[in-house]
Amino acid sequence: MSGNHYTDAVQCKLSDHITPDVFRTVLYEQYKMPGGGVSEIPVEITLKKENAKKLCFKAPSDGLLYGFARIRPKVNELFGAQKAKLFINDWDDKFVMVYELDEKTEKAFFITIDEVLDLLAKCRRVPEQKKSSHQ
Repeated sequence: MSGNHYTDAVQCKLSDHITPDVFRTVLYEQYKMPGGGVSEIPVEITLKKENAKKLCFKAPSDGLLYGFARIRPKVNELFGAQKAKLFINDWDDKFVMVYELDEKTEKAFFITIDEVLDLLAKCRRVPEQKKSSHQ
């Protein structure tokens, strides 16, 4: 990602979009299967190694986490999109959260590292995401 790609992105609170009670992680195989719930959108989270080490569970070596968030009605209300996918990417000293809307437009926001780590600590996770040895 280039540093000025999201020049129109604004800082926001992650909790204004997703909270732990509406987010769950899944394995890649589950993520690629058709579905998710009718009120869910797919979410991909990319973590750099230094932030992956801060998780309360062992992250994959590539830093990619997959999940679903029950926020489809909210996304429709906010952006008028019928279809959405959310990407949360580790970027320098913050994260960029990018909604891909109806497969043709994007809406980006900046969020803090602590918010992403808190979401991942408190959400429902697959059993394979065991506690890490350093926690």
